[in-house]
Amino acid sequence: MAQWSIGVAVVAEPYSVPPRPNWMGDWDGSVAVVGSTTAHSPPLSLRDKGTGYVAVEWGGITIYGVYFSPNRSLNDFEVFLTSLETSIRRLASGHVLVLGDFNVKSIAWGTPRTDARGEAVEEWAASVGLCLLNRGSTNTCVRQQGGSIVDRSFTTPALAARVRNWRVLEEVETLSDHLYIRFELSRTQDSSRGHVARRLSRFPRWAVARLNRDLLEEAAIIHSWLSPQAPTEEVDVGAGRFRDAITHVCDAAMPRVRGRRPPRKEVYWWSRSWRTFVRPVHVPGGPTRAVGGVTVETVRRTGFMRSTDGRGKL
Repeated sequence: MAQWSIGVAVVAEPYSVPPRPNWMGDWDGSVAVVGSTTAHSPPLSLRDKGTGYVAVEWGGITIYGVYFSPNRSLNDFEVFLTSLETSIRRLASGHVLVLGDFNVKSIAWGTPRTDARGEAVEEWAASVGLCLLNRGSTNTCVRQQGGSIVDRSFTTPALAARVRNWRVLEEVETLSDHLYIRFELSRTQDSSRGHVARRLSRFPRWAVARLNRDLLEEAAIIHSWLSPQAPTEEVDVGAGRFRDAITHVCDAAMPRVRGRRPPRKEVYWWSRSWRTFVRPVHVPGGPTRAVGGVTVETVRRTGFMRSTDGRGKL
């Protein structure tokens, strides 16, 4: 950590959790958050811990490190998510990061299929109001028998606007099956993201009272014929394709409302309805179709968060 000027690390499955003030682990030692010992780095303050998660305060951000074994039952996993949600709702009144290894699969973050645990995590994140930071479909865990995307990065919407360059560091040797995950966290919202948000806030609105249901169904059927969904695609590509499809279908079935502002700001695209657009749709009668910036990494053995200005403060 000192070599790379790292301020804080989330470590899943550490070899051990030493009894030091800059190490905070969960009850069974399966995950830990590690803080820098340099004088200019904010100290860690333990907020909560349970089996499979630990929460610390670091520079005004509540950071959760999580790990759940793939060998435990779905019922155990749901109990784990409930405990984690209760902790977040009780403690986190501001910025939150949830980083670690959930050992689940979901096409929402680039895997070819969604398993039962993946569905549970999607619903959990929507319920808590967390945004998924994962981008692309690069494996975060690489073994001889193949790779998988099991490591997740979640955050609150306000903090998501300050995140830049989330990526998996494929070129860095980690001495582990899991790769480093890194992203930058600025003190203020990225101006380019703010521009996009302002542009997207002018979303189209339709006169639902003038909806032609027959045209709506016909447009949906025709669009499903002409635009079949790819077996797998990146999250951002899928979100854009879904947005365009809904826009075209609505335009065919009802007129737009002109010159009115939306009643409230749009929220991050992650929601309970995510699975609606990543799964086939069945249409009746039709075919089945920090000061400076902060860099964050989460890995199996080692993970880092550092201040790009070298001061390690938020």
